[in-house]
Amino acid sequence: MEGIGEFYGGILHPLLVLPHALSLVVLGLLVGQGGVRAMRFTYPPFIVALAAGLFVTGFQLQTSLPLEKMLLLLAMVCGLLVALQSKLPAAFMAMLGTVLAFLIGMDSGVSGLSRRETFAALCGCWLGAVLLLIMVAGIAEMAERSWQRVALRVLGSWTAASGALVLALAMRPGI
Repeated sequence: MEGIGEFYGGILHPLLVLPHALSLVVLGLLVGQGGVRAMRFTYPPFIVALAAGLFVTGFQLQTSLPLEKMLLLLAMVCGLLVALQSKLPAAFMAMLGTVLAFLIGMDSGVSGLSRRETFAALCGCWLGAVLLLIMVAGIAEMAERSWQRVALRVLGSWTAASGALVLALAMRPGI
């Protein structure tokens, strides 16, 4: 985003890129449903994997993987798990957070910036993604009443449906 600087643009990046925002929000809902135990096992590998993905993309290594499509597919899976209100093992939550974080990091590349500006943008992206995940998970974890839990499940199903729609559009020939 022009005019706000690379660091602040990096902070906003996870909110402005649909597959990143969708993945982070639904992972936050899933982690929040799992409670504090899920948070303890998901946050550390997420933080490290996101930093690793951003580090790799900072060297502008090109990949032929369809990163956004993979993120949308994982967002759909997470949305279904939220809708089903699944109690998942901590190891599975950690693995899911690690994969999502690494994919988000790999898909957050910048170009045309100096090394210092690239570092600032990637640090901002790291901070924005981590804060978004922690805030959404914290809000979801506070849902105690039955109607609040139902609202989380509805958000999960909407996320799964949104991911499916965007993925279908992305896979359409000619786009």
